[in-house]
Amino acid sequence: MSVEDRYRIERAKWDALASKELPGVSVLPPTATFYTYARKVSVMAGVNEFLGDLQGKQVLECGCGLGEISILLAKSGAYVTAFDLSPVSVAVARRRAVMNIADTKINLAVAAGESMPFADERFDVIFGKGILHHLDANLGCNDLCRVLKSGGKAVFVEPMGMNPILNFVRAYIPYRHKHPRGADRPLKYDDIHRWGKPFKEFRYQEIQLLSMFERGFGFNKRFTILRRADAVLLKRLPFLRRYCRYVVMFMVK
Repeated sequence: MSVEDRYRIERAKWDALASKELPGVSVLPPTATFYTYARKVSVMAGVNEFLGDLQGKQVLECGCGLGEISILLAKSGAYVTAFDLSPVSVAVARRRAVMNIADTKINLAVAAGESMPFADERFDVIFGKGILHHLDANLGCNDLCRVLKSGGKAVFVEPMGMNPILNFVRAYIPYRHKHPRGADRPLKYDDIHRWGKPFKEFRYQEIQLLSMFERGFGFNKRFTILRRADAVLLKRLPFLRRYCRYVVMFMVK
């Protein structure tokens, strides 16, 4: 599939989803920040500890979607630049930023992740959740490194694509809050290492093995016993890590 075809498919998908969300855009709770969000969401394991204090930092969010995380970053003291391939998503994010009185700290753009319209060494921090698996690592990894300052940090939370049962479910089984498939491709280890290659430091952590079943019951369901089982299994049987649902990638330039 050509890059242009992939952009066309992904833009149409996310424009359609964002159009449905536009009427329901609301104000976030006053106490909500990026830190509280990252503590609450299981797939953000280790993110707060790695990024540290965001106060006064220039932060880029890749694939901002409807803008919730952009606002949370701004409420944590960051100056935020965010982009998305979907113009309708960016319009929703802009409206949400105004409603949350965060628009003066957030700059939004419509752009593709493989060719970002930002200056070299522009950002202290880069963050993305569920974005790299929509991109071509060979085209995007160097551009990602380019816009990060020397010594800057980047974190990405991405779906993995090496579990055949999970791949079947993604393709064919309906469940709550499931998005339609576009041109995305969950990451394999070759993809993960390619994204990390330009950086001085790179590590990653696979998460959600048995606890991936929480997703079928909605975003806010927690099954403690499954999370505890994951901690034991992934430590004692590392070959199982490739079958996890998500990976958190930590980078330093």
